[in-house]
Amino acid sequence: MSHESPQSLEHLPPPPAQAEEGIRWFAVIGVGIASLLVFAIATFVAYRYMNLQEKALQPLGPDPVPAIITSGQPEIGIVDQVPFDMNRSAQVYRMESLERLSSWGWVDRGQGLIHMPIDRAMELVVEQQKEQKK
Repeated sequence: MSHESPQSLEHLPPPPAQAEEGIRWFAVIGVGIASLLVFAIATFVAYRYMNLQEKALQPLGPDPVPAIITSGQPEIGIVDQVPFDMNRSAQVYRMESLERLSSWGWVDRGQGLIHMPIDRAMELVVEQQKEQKK
């Protein structure tokens, strides 16, 4: 249950100092219009500066649009390329090294030197170590 107190101040007008406070609508609208005007002038200056720079960089105007673009083709210039210039010599070297490590071949025929697969060479080393320990 609510009731209004007999000493309630809601029905009284505000004090004189507070009554003078209010929104000065002309000042608010004036600031808004001034802001829009400054923004419009800054936009115009930036646009003119951009045009002057464009004319200085391209005195003959922009480059013409290539005919292939205006031809209506759905795909233009699809080429499977490596995105960067890659040097494949490391891959070739690795493949050659792996091939040499897994195959038999001559190192020097005159001296009778051969190379053998690395797996077989490791087996021979292990066998020699076992023989030396006996």
